[in-house]
Amino acid sequence: MTVLILGFPRDIHIHAVRWAIEQAGGRHHVVYTPDLPQVLRSSMHITQTSQAVSVRDGRSHGVSGDWSTVWFRRSGLPMRPPGMSDADWAVASRECDYHIRNVRRLIAPDAFWVNDIAAREVVLLKMPQLIAAAQCGFAIPETLYSNDPDEIRRFWGEHRKAGVIFKLHLQTHWHAQSSGERHALFTTELRQENLQDDAPLAGCPAIYQRKVEKAYELRVTCMDERCVAIRLDSQSRDSTRLDWRSDMVAPLKPALVALPRTVEERCIALMRKLGLAFGCIDLIVTPEGEHIFLEVNEMGQFLWVEQDEPRSELLRCFATLLLNQRLGPSTRLVGDEKLSYAGFLASGAWERGYVEDGESHAKYSPPGIINEP
Repeated sequence: MTVLILGFPRDIHIHAVRWAIEQAGGRHHVVYTPDLPQVLRSSMHITQTSQAVSVRDGRSHGVSGDWSTVWFRRSGLPMRPPGMSDADWAVASRECDYHIRNVRRLIAPDAFWVNDIAAREVVLLKMPQLIAAAQCGFAIPETLYSNDPDEIRRFWGEHRKAGVIFKLHLQTHWHAQSSGERHALFTTELRQENLQDDAPLAGCPAIYQRKVEKAYELRVTCMDERCVAIRLDSQSRDSTRLDWRSDMVAPLKPALVALPRTVEERCIALMRKLGLAFGCIDLIVTPEGEHIFLEVNEMGQFLWVEQDEPRSELLRCFATLLLNQRLGPSTRLVGDEKLSYAGFLASGAWERGYVEDGESHAKYSPPGIINEP
């Protein structure tokens, strides 16, 4: 059993999962797509009756058919070779992007994917998520996705009593060029003064939703048919009332909880409907106890959950999913209790991997805004 991992350098999730696979006796092969064209060499051979893909990066080599499971962790932008002119890079970067897209389609067509490429492309869109969630029995907030100032004002007028929240399609982070400070745009409440000028409303489409009163929030990490839920008391402080991620200085502590059976069934049904083997579902629980669907992140972060809630065993669960290609509530997990996020951190594998990525791979520094789904 060999797992192909597609991602970019210095991602702690990749290094933790690599370590976990090794501890469980499995094998892995990592391809960093931003290594194209500086480090990665890749070829596709197509005939009337066959197709083959090869990849090599100086340290490892693989060909289609070598991998039984593919973990499509993240895509990454190609990195510009030193000295290449602007005009040449305009063409080369486009072709590198298309090359990697072709590679992903052909490299392991018969493997078990986490997650399927076609499903992933749909799930990256928030509107199909909401429609699917409603079809699976979840309540959803009334939503407008628009850049039409008149429609936005009309929506705000309809829901001004409850309130309207504003968010972008992707969680957005950026670095201020002058100060080097990091910034992030989180969910915010729309106010009447934000509606005065057509230009900003029309200039960037955004998601507008009726504000839902919260008792607390749930993050449900779904791996095949196993759902691990944690409670986040976002209403305990002003800084996290609208978006539990917004306090980066003192993040909320997760607390492991059991999902009501009906909610767990809806989560699994939604994963099946969307074609996902893995995903992180965000839910609001209202003061009346209703569970409201917000979104599913098809490749969400999960190590932070295990860091504060070791009982979740999410790293071990994920390694089991990749190696066994299925995971149910009673599935025996690979490895033993030492296979954990704490064990990974204590092993030194993260520090070694971080150094290796810097020495052997293209420096990954995407320009401008960095978007995290």
